[in-house]
Parts: sequence; C-alpha cells; structure tokens
Amino acid sequence: MPLLRRRSKPLLALLAFAALALVLSACAFYKAGSLKVSQPAGIGSVRVHFEICTEPEPQGEGQATICKPNEEPSPEAPDQTQHIVGIAVPRGSTAPATFTGTPLQGGPPIVFTRNDQAAQAITEVSAGSEEPWPPAGMEGFGYTSTVVTEEVGALREWSFDPGFGLPTAADGGSFGGPFPVALAFGLRGVGGEFGSPERPVDCATSPEDLTKESAICEGIEDAQTAVSDLKVGVAPQVSTFLGGKATLSFPFDFASTAAELPTFNLTTTSTLPNAKLKLSSPIFAPSPPDPTTHRSPAASASVTVTVPKNAKPGTYDIALTATTPQGGSVSQVAKLRVTKAKLGLGKVKLNKAKGTATLFVKVPAAGTLTVSGKGLAKAQRKAKKAKTLKVPVKPKGATKALLSEDGKAKVKAKVTFKPTGAAPVVRSKGILLKQN
Repeated sequence: MPLLRRRSKPLLALLAFAALALVLSACAFYKAGSLKVSQPAGIGSVRVHFEICTEPEPQGEGQATICKPNEEPSPEAPDQTQHIVGIAVPRGSTAPATFTGTPLQGGPPIVFTRNDQAAQAITEVSAGSEEPWPPAGMEGFGYTSTVVTEEVGALREWSFDPGFGLPTAADGGSFGGPFPVALAFGLRGVGGEFGSPERPVDCATSPEDLTKESAICEGIEDAQTAVSDLKVGVAPQVSTFLGGKATLSFPFDFASTAAELPTFNLTTTSTLPNAKLKLSSPIFAPSPPDPTTHRSPAASASVTVTVPKNAKPGTYDIALTATTPQGGSVSQVAKLRVTKAKLGLGKVKLNKAKGTATLFVKVPAAGTLTVSGKGLAKAQRKAKKAKTLKVPVKPKGATKALLSEDGKAKVKAKVTFKPTGAAPVVRSKGILLKQN
C-alpha cells in the first residue's frame, strides 16, 4: 500500500514504505487531491471537504486519484484501524466537536471526535520538519475516528465535510479572509496487541520508532478559499409611546476577499403583537472592500416600528436578519421600550379678579396639550420637549354667567395631550373657579 507517493507534505520524510507495509497494509488512506475548501452559504461557516478510500492511487498531476478494493493484508496487519486527522485553520476559528463521513461505496459511516492530544502529537512530530503543522499563524484541531474494520476485497470510500466557524478579526470586526486549511492525516492499528482506540496518540518519529502501538502521521495537503463575513451590530434601545413610531438603526460591518460579493435580503420581525415594521431597504448590497483591509465602507439598515394604540407597555425585541441567496444568514436583536404617555396635573392658580385659572401640566415629550370641557373655552399649548406647560382655564356661556352671579362655578377640565406621532392620553381635573 504505497503511502509515501500520496503525500504532498510529509511529516516523516524518512518513514519508508517498507516499514509501513509491514504493519499497516490493506487499509484506507487519505485520497490525494480531495481537499477542497469553500463557503457554501456565501457567509458564515467554511466547509472543509476531504475523502478517504481503500488503496488510493494518484494518477498524476491534474488527474483524479483512483480507489481500489482492499488487498490481502500481511500477517502482521491489524483487523481494525483508527484514523487520525489534524485540521489547521486560522486562529480563533470555531471547530466542530464531531463530524461524520458519508460512505460512498457502502459500509458504515466513520465518525471523528475532537481529540486535543492527537493535535499535540501531530504538532510535536512535525516540529523539526521544513513545513511544521500547524503552519505559523494557524490553529490545529485533532480528531480520532471510530474503529474501522478492514474488509479484504472491499472498495470503500468516505466523504467528509466538517464546518469551521469564521474567526473574529483582530480588531473585533468582520473577517474577510482568505481562509487557509492545512490537513494532516494519521493511521494506527487497534485491538489486541495494537492497543485500545482510547489510548493516547503516539506519532512515530522515524522508521525505527514505528511500533504496533504507534501511529503513522503525515502532512497531506493545504488549500484555501476567499470568504465573506457580515456582522450586524446592535441598534441602540429607543423608546416610544403607545400608538407612536420609533426607528432603530442597525450598523453593518462587512469584509470579503471573494471575487463576487453576496447581496443580502433583509427581513425584520418583532415580539410586539400587531406592530407594523418597515425596513429602510429590503436589500443590502455591500460596497467594494478596501483591497488592503478587505473591509467595505460602514453601512446600516433601519427598521421603523409603528406601535398599536392598544399595545401593552413593555420592552420588545426587534430583530433584523440578512440572508444570502445561498441560505447564509446573520441576525441581530435590538430592544424597543413602549410606554404610555403620562401627564402630571399640577397646581391650579386662580385669578379671582377675572374668574379664570391657570392649570400647570407636566408633559413627557414633544406634542400638543389641549384643555377643554363643558362651559370652558378651548385652549392649546405646544411643547418641543418634556416640560411643564401653563394652560389657561376660561369660562364661557352659562358657566361665565353663573360665575358672575354666584361668584363661583365648578367645572371639569378635560386635559388631552397628543405626543408627536403617538396616541393621545386624556385626563380630567375638577376646578372651582371664583370671581370677586
């Protein structure tokens, strides 16, 4: 089973095929040329694709590797094996805890589980090589597989597609790539004299060190892909009154090294029942990124919320989601505080000489205050902000005549405040007018 001819970047340059064939023959190995890195959703996680198969034979540059049925093993070969994979990605990337290989030629799936000790073993054995794993500036994640039972004469092939989350850029912003991947591969026998699959990974450093309990570890291939990343910032919390409107602005931070930039469809939702939501635009098309920073100019999208008049006061979520045509999406949630406008009805100052009064009213925001009522002349005052307004209370008609005759008259003032762009709030206050 010629392993060395499949390696493009060996960790064990002195590990001869003769030593390998003695211990591990008729086994599945990495399929040369199968490493592909992509960002299928246009943003978000990067897919690292690679394949393993029985008896892979590279056919030369530019040609696909051929997989053949398992050969008759040597007497010393194990009946069961375990695969070891190291995947190096940019520092700060998030790695899956497990990933599963899909069988392409029958047989059971292979499940890989995160194993930090395996990553350390590959790192240590490659430390003296010209191309150590993980490469500088990258972070290596190790995985060990479920046990694979070798089948003589069977053609087996597995396809793997673990997803790795993009890191955050050094300045805390979006990551525009590129996203490099360096793959390492290992194999060891398990069961009986070969040892438990739970034992620590021990990568042989030379042919002389290779034992039935140690593993063959080697660098395989590397690849990279251009990526795009969108971060949606949190809109500052805003407040509005029942029946009012509020606008929340979500900042966008976009970076990319892709030849074609994604266009995002924007949608918005709210936990506020029956609220009307309006986007500033249904689409976000990023401007071309700076070739040095890979960042696009700052942008934003806003959501205008119309609050129902009968809404319940409280704090509600306003969510904005940006989605690519390929299905990638990113969301952010902001808070909207809904309150009922409150009026503070203050003191009443009587003018007994004229038979009038002045009512002091504290309003919570900009709007129009109106005082009216039976037997009263209508009076209005406007406010540009929260303040205390002084509103005249003047009798008219029969109330004015009664006041002149008896020297006093009781009235009920209807106090209405209409906040700008919101539902009005109404209160009333009884006032005893007096005239000397």
